Amino acid sequence: MKVLGIDKRELLTPDKEFDMPKTHSFTHEHQRLSNSMEELWDANADKYKCCCRLIHVTRASLYIAYIQMLVTSVFTIFFTYYYVQAVKGNLPAEHWISQLGERYITSLLFAVSLQLILGAMVIHGVYTERRAFLLPFIVFAFIAIIFGFTQIASDFFHFIYVSSSHPAYDNNQFFSHVIGTMVHLWCVSIVWRCYGFLGDKKVARQIGEQLSATRVAFHYADIPYGYVAMPQPPPYAETVISADKQPITVS
Repeated sequence: MKVLGIDKRELLTPDKEFDMPKTHSFTHEHQRLSNSMEELWDANADKYKCCCRLIHVTRASLYIAYIQMLVTSVFTIFFTYYYVQAVKGNLPAEHWISQLGERYITSLLFAVSLQLILGAMVIHGVYTERRAFLLPFIVFAFIAIIFGFTQIASDFFHFIYVSSSHPAYDNNQFFSHVIGTMVHLWCVSIVWRCYGFLGDKKVARQIGEQLSATRVAFHYADIPYGYVAMPQPPPYAETVISADKQPITVS
């Protein structure tokens, strides 16, 4: 059977079949998107590293939180041990822990608990990439730094203008406050940089999701030059009946 001079069987032959576009997996597209995001934002840039550009700020923040929790836990264990010994009467009356009042012990326990909570929040915030959990540590550490500088100024004034019977002790106390405040300031700067890193990562992820959605919406796989390859129609001379090939005459 012929339709317009074309054998119907010829339409079904393999060389006349339509070329259907192939469906690509999204793996290659995601890889291209990942590479483009790496060009747009580098998570391992030098500004996100510390300690002579050897440690990433996220890992350094985890180290700070772990060390803080470790030191606080060790202090709590020793303090609890000596406090129990003082309650049982196994310590002399002149021991420092025997001279502590109940109010001071309550404040100390509150400070220890707060340090543990702040360290746990930093660890949770880094692992879950939720930078809001880093803010309590930054705020309380900043307050502690202010008190540290106030104490340094007081020690310096006392060391210069007030005569003391224990100058060596005052000198050691002054330098211990300086070193402790500087270390605290460095720790806050690291956690603050980690806070900024997590914010930049969130923005980069949002941009990547938008680019991925745009790429999928305008994705045309294997379509050359924007159109689907279609078979060419046969020549006109082969589709016209021979009787109709006579020249047109005007009567």
